Amino acid sequence: MSYEPNISLHPGHTLARELDGEGMSQKSLSERTGLTEKHISQIVNGKASITVPTALLLENALSGSVSFWINLEKYYQETKARLERRSLIVKEIVMVSKFPYKELVKRGYVEQTSNKERKVENLWKFFGANSLAFAEDTSPIAYRKRSGFKIKSEYIVSWLRCGELEAKKNTLPEYSEAKLKELLPQIKTLSIKSPKEFLVAITDMLSTAGVGLVYIPHFPGTGVSGAVRWVGNNPLIQLSIYYPWVDIFWFNLYHEIGHLMLHGKKDRFIEFDDKELSVVQNKEKQADNFAGGELIPSKSYSEFTKNLLTKQGVIEFAKTLNIHPGIVAGRLCHDKKVNWKSVSSLRPRLKFV
Repeated sequence: MSYEPNISLHPGHTLARELDGEGMSQKSLSERTGLTEKHISQIVNGKASITVPTALLLENALSGSVSFWINLEKYYQETKARLERRSLIVKEIVMVSKFPYKELVKRGYVEQTSNKERKVENLWKFFGANSLAFAEDTSPIAYRKRSGFKIKSEYIVSWLRCGELEAKKNTLPEYSEAKLKELLPQIKTLSIKSPKEFLVAITDMLSTAGVGLVYIPHFPGTGVSGAVRWVGNNPLIQLSIYYPWVDIFWFNLYHEIGHLMLHGKKDRFIEFDDKELSVVQNKEKQADNFAGGELIPSKSYSEFTKNLLTKQGVIEFAKTLNIHPGIVAGRLCHDKKVNWKSVSSLRPRLKFV
């Protein structure tokens, strides 16, 4: 283990000691080197650095090679930076408890350690930042959250960061809204396949339009079911399957796609920001309407609901749309046209593989 000093000594201390040893005044050194007395005084008092040109002048006027003086400056700057960094680490230890560190360990994003300072450093690396204060700003993010649920911002940004890291593993083509629009009728037909098949297939299809899709299980204390934002030049949709029923999964997916299609790259949707609450509610409703209409065309739905609503009827109607009957069942329940219990068998729960 290398020695790490706990104090940074400016090279000016060594220069002052050398001058005393030689019995030389700062004025005399100025005359020998051509440096001003003011500059020499600044070095001695730790207010100026020893540059390479200065080191060359000191080599001739005093003992010590150019490397000696340059290394003094180098070690001083390194030690100073390390001590400042450690000071910030110690200061941010109290913030670690706000983040889901154990959950991040479980998911393999940070290493297990009992060292508090190491935890801060690991979180810095995880977020790609040099302060946890950076991770507290969730303002550029749009997300749907459980109504009335007390959110934990640090848990949400951790969940979002997991999505970014997963998304970076894939290279996407340029985003194409036209291509995405073309895919929408096809994507929902994947719902009749098994989750193991469609979870992957949706991701592959969206990627051809330059849209990233990642599945990151929610963190306890977030209640977040989905998010959408731009990462670099591509939009990223992130789903947690917080509510694991098939109809909710598909609705959330199309809801987030709705944000991309309707609201563009620069919009913000901060549901807990009172200043933007009315705007958020309006745009969330727009995305909800988009999802409902894309999954089940309004005209078809209106005609279907005029009939006697039975389980078999739901199944047959879903076949005409080539979608999972759970999507229809969930819509009917949401609209209070049937009760949840009567169609529960049509709404299977999803599981991450």
